[in-house]
Amino acid sequence: MSLRARLVLAAAYLLVVVVVALELPLGSAILERAEATYRSQVLSLGAIVASRISDDVARSGADPAVPPTPTQFINRTVRENAGTTRIIVVDALGRVLADSDGQAAVGESYLDGDRPELEAVFEGPTTRGTIVIEQRFSADLNQELLYVAVPVLHNGELTGAVRVSAPTAQLRDSAIRNSIRLGVIGLGVILAGLALAWILAGSLAKPVRALERVALRVAAGDLEARAQPAGPKEVATLARSFNQMAASLSANLTAQQDFFANASHQLRTPLTGLRLRLEAIQEEGGFAAQQAQKAELELDRLSKLIEDLLELARASSVKDSGSTVELTELAREAVDRWSATAQAAGKRMRLEIDGVSTVWASPADLGHVVDNLVENAIRYCPEGTEVTVEAGSHDGVPRLVVSDDGPGI
Repeated sequence: MSLRARLVLAAAYLLVVVVVALELPLGSAILERAEATYRSQVLSLGAIVASRISDDVARSGADPAVPPTPTQFINRTVRENAGTTRIIVVDALGRVLADSDGQAAVGESYLDGDRPELEAVFEGPTTRGTIVIEQRFSADLNQELLYVAVPVLHNGELTGAVRVSAPTAQLRDSAIRNSIRLGVIGLGVILAGLALAWILAGSLAKPVRALERVALRVAAGDLEARAQPAGPKEVATLARSFNQMAASLSANLTAQQDFFANASHQLRTPLTGLRLRLEAIQEEGGFAAQQAQKAELELDRLSKLIEDLLELARASSVKDSGSTVELTELAREAVDRWSATAQAAGKRMRLEIDGVSTVWASPADLGHVVDNLVENAIRYCPEGTEVTVEAGSHDGVPRLVVSDDGPGI
């Protein structure tokens, strides 16, 4: 995962946590406020109706022995104020005086135990009554209802009650709408935050990607590549440190190459003089000539080591991007090149080709590797050994093998 993606993911996690942490209590508070407002509205409706009809209720149900006779004013007031609610007015004995829906008959007792809110009104202080608010499920209407019962007072005496029943569906719908609004706002905040995080993460990741590209160039051998100190302070400091490291690496490598080249060239002169002296001793004959011959063999090994050092110095200084190398052709050239040497040493060279296979490499470096392998096989195997150079592919993978039938190490 890229640095930019990590930063955006971290910002997304933080935004979601913050939005959820804010919106959950906010949504709960809005719901509680809506419920309180709705209850207050229903209670106000009941109180207004009770206040307006208090005189008529006192006259309509004054005599317990006589059936109640509600006035037209009570019926008109109840119908005009009901709206989406249902308003029922009862007298001091719990007998129905008016019903906005017209379902309850006048004189029907509503203190039958099925309407606890009305019973609670009359169970309070007899002179003042008790305001009751409760919410319960109505089996008849198959929905949740809010019930508000308000005492009707006349000259300070409890003469009846007004019960208002209001459906809570609109309260639930309002809560759903508010939740959707909060969700949309929260989603908008998250999307806006992610967009800002994407822009900021891009500004932070851009100099890091530039530094990465320069690092890849240095790793590929371009020691002159340098990073641009840009971006945040930490990234700019890192770029400057990287440039110092690349410069130091380039200087050290140059010094190493110079050392190999100078040391090798400086050693050639005394070695040439030493070889001439050994050849002169061999011409004199005797025991000294035998020792001189052995010393010349060691001198050959030393010369070969110096040549290898020179080759190493040249390989380190040359930037070879590589090319397509055909292994079969490389193997064939190696066998042709070393056949005479192997024959002179009493060995045989054999070439095995198994199809055509190519690789991407430096032709000079790969040829040098094959030459070293073949030379070692010829040098250290006993006479009569067969050295095989095999080129081809195995399971689709290019392969080049140098082997011999000697005793091994």
